[in-house]
Amino acid sequence: MISEELTLNAWKKSLRLILEEGTDFVDQNGRTCRQLLNLVIEIKNPEKEVTAPIDLLNSFQTWSYPKLDEIANIMLSSKLSLDYAYSYGSRMFNFNKNIDQINEYVIPLLKNSPSSRRAYISLWNPDEDTAGSKEVPGLVGLDFIIHDGKLCMTGFIRSNDIFFGWPANVYQLHVLQDYISKKLNVSVGALTVFSVSAHIFKDQFEFIEKIIN
Repeated sequence: MISEELTLNAWKKSLRLILEEGTDFVDQNGRTCRQLLNLVIEIKNPEKEVTAPIDLLNSFQTWSYPKLDEIANIMLSSKLSLDYAYSYGSRMFNFNKNIDQINEYVIPLLKNSPSSRRAYISLWNPDEDTAGSKEVPGLVGLDFIIHDGKLCMTGFIRSNDIFFGWPANVYQLHVLQDYISKKLNVSVGALTVFSVSAHIFKDQFEFIEKIIN
């Protein structure tokens, strides 16, 4: 487990760990990956400098990273964007087009029972995602728990590109964590990401070396 106060330090440490201890394989798209299984990354203070990894990626000026508003909208909008095969927001706020898992379940549950350990939601939809869909969500589950008066959050990601995808994932998760904490009138606590397949790609190694060194 990696546990750091700040997002940037957690990201750098995870990249180094995968680079040094990961196992190489070729994925279904023919890209060489280096992978660690079941990597847990905790950010103790996600409110401070949560966008630092995104800012660092943008500094390379090598690719067009999505704008922060676009990244947040994928998480908070109940509408499915035409630009994406799926969006997390629609699965949370309009699951199966009729279930608001956040405003109608998580928030009322934790308001009425702050010690509850049942504030878990699923973003994996068996009706869609086990039917041979080409694109399925990486983020598959979220857990929320109030600990020491703060809203702590854990995201479960089945497949996670730690170099390019993780910075956006963390920002999205924090945006949602902040939204719920304000509804509950509690402070933001630790943010934890559990990645089943935590991987980087060989064509990213050059940039990763620059970041961690």
